[in-house]
Order: sequence, then structure tokens, then C-alpha cells
Amino acid sequence: MVEKRFIVVTDNEERFNELSESFKAVGASVWLHWNTDLLTQLVGSLGTDILFIDFIGDNIEKAKELTRSLLSVYPRLWVVGFSHRADSALILEAMRAGARDFIELQSPIDSLRTVKGILEQSPTLPAKPTGQMVTILGARPGIGTTTAALHLALLLKQEYLPDEPVLLLDFGYPAGDAALYLDTKVAFNFCDAVRSLRRFDQALLNTAFAHHSSGLAIMSLPHNLSDLRDITPTDAMTLLSLFKSYFKVVVIDLGGFAGIDLLMYALGISDHVELVCEQSIPSVYSARQLLLNLRERGYDTDTVGLLTGKHDTRIDMTPAQIAQNLQLRLDGNLPQRAEKMIACANIGKPLVEVAPKDPYLDVLRGIAASLCDLPGQSGIRNPTQSRSLLARIFKPSRSPGE
Repeated sequence: MVEKRFIVVTDNEERFNELSESFKAVGASVWLHWNTDLLTQLVGSLGTDILFIDFIGDNIEKAKELTRSLLSVYPRLWVVGFSHRADSALILEAMRAGARDFIELQSPIDSLRTVKGILEQSPTLPAKPTGQMVTILGARPGIGTTTAALHLALLLKQEYLPDEPVLLLDFGYPAGDAALYLDTKVAFNFCDAVRSLRRFDQALLNTAFAHHSSGLAIMSLPHNLSDLRDITPTDAMTLLSLFKSYFKVVVIDLGGFAGIDLLMYALGISDHVELVCEQSIPSVYSARQLLLNLRERGYDTDTVGLLTGKHDTRIDMTPAQIAQNLQLRLDGNLPQRAEKMIACANIGKPLVEVAPKDPYLDVLRGIAASLCDLPGQSGIRNPTQSRSLLARIFKPSRSPGE
């Protein structure tokens, strides 16, 4: 039997412990402090059955605000308010904010009975995903983000996980470049997938998704990016989380991607993030602006690694200097391969087919090896050593201060 997972939002450890003790017979509880923005972006990807919010004393107003914010992004989330003793007015306030039930801390037996009843009647919410998500980030188009993402995805599929499903999300700008480089026609794009969310299953994945000859699944944004306005952020975020349940690894190319909300969500559920930056002032400046924007929105950029794009030893600006300027760890240098990459694009074949032993690919093999928990080839830290934002925030059944 799969263990149920509950999230408890409170700033009081004693209250968390009371609830955790009440529900331990049916599942594990996770303690989170208040942070509306991060919770709105990340709570769905944790894979939870019920979320409990503290409606005690001064928490009432922010509890109502948090409930509304979460449900605007995850309308299927089952929110339960709790208090020491609930009167009808408090219960009504919680329900108006969107809570579906309410429990009292002083009645653990009744609380457990309520939870069991909810689990029996509530729709199945997304299970905790088992796949990994890798984001290749770029602050501007044309710096090699797409090239790095598609070759990393191919290496994972061909050399490391040949029997596992691997997905490349071709979200860079210009739209559809990765599919073009791989000579693969994508008829079913991201907007189509979002519209098909209610019937998303393995059969749809096998029949509608485009596949490269290697078996790599590819999904692109629509060429007309205005089509993105026709889908809701809620459904787009839900689909991204869903991908981690169907694919062993999802590689996202976000080179030059301008949709900040979807970008933040993708980063929030990513297990490994690399930023590609060239040895040029404009590229470094754009990267700094992007990182500043992410930090201002609450994203911890300590989880981001730096890949120097189009690395040339003749250029005075060194990768170490760029890493220091951006305050990122340096994970590798992707050598300049302009002529080879153009030649590959013109024949519709990736570098891994034309020159499989090229040093460019060795850098990406180091990342692929670390993702598959194998000894890396270029000093890339294992993802368990540089955990994603999710992994560091969500600590099952213990205080965040521990």
C-alpha cells in the first residue's frame, strides 16, 4: 500500500506534532512554514493527498489568503483548516476561502476519522513523481542552451537509460529548434498536451508524442507562441508535474524562455539546473539579470550550476571569472563547436551520431552520469549533494530547523 502524504502549514511545532501523531496510522506528515509564493509554485509537485492549514489566532487572514492562492493554481487540492476549537463563524470563513473541511486539535480521534473519510471520497491526486527533471537554462537565445539540452537528452536515452522513457521539452527560443536539429516533426505540441490533460495516459504518450529515432520523446511549444494564452497556468503546471510520473528523466530546454511563471514552476520541480552562459559581457549581463529576478522571487540559485557555452581558451574572460561574477558553482565548459554544429544541423543529425567521442559530449556525459548515480566524468556533483529547492524545503516528519 502506498503511504499517504500530508502537508501541515503552521509556524508552531507543537501543533504540527499533534497532527502528525494523529495521522501517523494512515500516512506521513510534512511540516512547512508560511510562504505563499513558494507554496503556490511547488506544493503540487510534492505529491500530497491533503493539505492542513493553521487557522489559529493571528493566522486566520494569512491562512485564508494562502488557501485561495493554492487553490487558484491547484484547484483539486484538498485543503483542511484546523484550530484548537472551531466555532461556526471560523469554519465558515475557512470554507469561503476554499477549505473543504475543518478539524479541531483537541479531538485526535475525530480528526483521524475525518481524514479517513476524506481519503475515501477525495479524487486521486498526483502521486509523488519518481522521475527526475533537468533544466538547461539560458538568459538569451543563441548561446547554446538548446544544443546542450538536446544532446544531454540523447545521451541519457542512448547511453545511460536505453530501456527507460526520456523526454525532451523543447521550450527554447526560437520555438521548435531542438526538434528541427533532430529532424523530428512534432505535430502534438505542449498546448495540445495541456488541452488533453484530462485524458493524459500512457496510450496518449505512445501515440501522440513525437519520438526521435533513438526513442527520445520530444515535445515543443507551438510555433505561434500566442497560443500559450489559450491554456491556463494551472493546467500547464499540472502537466509539467505529471511528466515526472511518466518519464525517468525530463530534460527542459529553457534557453531564452520568457514565461516567468512557468519558468519558476519548472525550476521549482527540477532536480538539477544548469545555466549556460557565454564568455561575453552581454551574455554575463543577461545571466546576472535572470538570476537576480529568480532570487527576488524566492528561488535559491545555490542549486544552479554553470556551464560555459561555446568555451574558447583564447578569450580572456575565463569560466572561473564568470562563475565568480554570477555566484554559481562551475560545472563544466562546453567547447566551441560552431562549424560542427552547423554541419550537424544541415544534415539533421546530432553531434552524438556524427562525432560520438567529441569532448563537447564528454562534459554532458558527466552530468548524465551524475543524474544516473554513476561516477561523473567531469566533477559534476551528484544531485543528492546539491539538492533542489523542493528537496531542501520539504523535510518529512521533522522540523525545518533540524
